[in-house]
Amino acid sequence: MNTGRRRFLTAAASAAAASLVGGRLPRRAAAQSGATPLGEAALRDDLTLVTGLSSNVIVLRAAGAAAVVDSGPPQQAAELAKLVRGKLGLLSVELLFNTHWHPDHTGGNEALRSGDTDIVAHELTRLWMSTEYYVDWEDKTYTPRETAALPTRTFYATDPQPIVAEIGDEEIEYGHLREAHTDGDIYVWFKNRNVLAAGGVVTHGEYPVIDYATGGWIGGLVEATEKLLAITNADTLIVPARGPAQPRSHLAAQLEMLKVVRGRIENLMRKGRSIPEMLDAEVTKEFDAEWGDNRERFVANIYNGLWWAGRLSDSL
Repeated sequence: MNTGRRRFLTAAASAAAASLVGGRLPRRAAAQSGATPLGEAALRDDLTLVTGLSSNVIVLRAAGAAAVVDSGPPQQAAELAKLVRGKLGLLSVELLFNTHWHPDHTGGNEALRSGDTDIVAHELTRLWMSTEYYVDWEDKTYTPRETAALPTRTFYATDPQPIVAEIGDEEIEYGHLREAHTDGDIYVWFKNRNVLAAGGVVTHGEYPVIDYATGGWIGGLVEATEKLLAITNADTLIVPARGPAQPRSHLAAQLEMLKVVRGRIENLMRKGRSIPEMLDAEVTKEFDAEWGDNRERFVANIYNGLWWAGRLSDSL
């Protein structure tokens, strides 16, 4: 298939998907209302999961400073900063990790940052946050973030060896999960406490969002889930994009779901089936009870992601 035809079909499919399922995820929009007061749930030792946010934030307290993974949505930034600096008794945030660029994970960067804070992310995350671009599946144009929100410590390699940072008694490993949820995803693993944050790459109670407009696709999400399974162990706690920490077995369940659904969608794409026809064929049927109510968006973004980058053979 030539590039022009592929782009035309992708645009048409994107428009159809937008009219079918709407722009934003209902679950995320509802969560961002900020009606739930923030609290904390212990993970291991002095590692804390902040509750009441629309996306997960992890805080490690160490010697009067903190390492934080993600910073929640902008609507709750002030409340999060108050909790981190006040209720948890922290003097400053030494390390702030951004697992990817989405505003519901980076919206509190400015509020948490102080003069000596390093905001750590993949370079592609910094680039998305510092430019204007249009995300078709949301029908939304994102504008550049303020300088104070941008990552200050980034890495460039597409698949580097893990990088290690230290704070207090903790060794924090982080590395790239390429072209999964976005093209700049990272994991953050608190190795001594054996807790790993996966950002948008791992979900609980809802299907993963594949943001193909900024480099995500189903094949990359499969590879990222396999990588997390390979580097973790039976005792590792996995913190998903939202919701409670999960056992490592959750990764295996996600991997099985992704592979099955991908195979079905690719098979139907080769037969020329549309997104509505795939939904009618119930390509996610046995997984819907566990993975939530956003199957329409999940199927549409897998489909469009495959077309977007030409991941299927040119026989299509």
